[in-house]
Amino acid sequence: LWCRLYSTSCSRPHQAEMLTRCAAMSHGSPRFPMAETLLQEATLQPYVHNCQVTVHEGQHTHNYCVFFKQHCRLQVNTLLSGDGEF
Repeated sequence: LWCRLYSTSCSRPHQAEMLTRCAAMSHGSPRFPMAETLLQEATLQPYVHNCQVTVHEGQHTHNYCVFFKQHCRLQVNTLLSGDGEF
């Protein structure tokens, strides 16, 4: 699964490959993204939040699943906004 990574350790967003986990061994079984493999600071905050975002652009609708961490001791991510707030 290819994703867009907005990392605190990079100066700009980049594409990254996210590992996925299968619910079963069959070909049509659902796959679940493992976002925790890409996000840093696992010892400070081991769990990952997620939310669905829908963007309406003219007649087109784009759906995204956003994974993130939120903790007062995490490094500020200035790629998200000028002050690092999500």
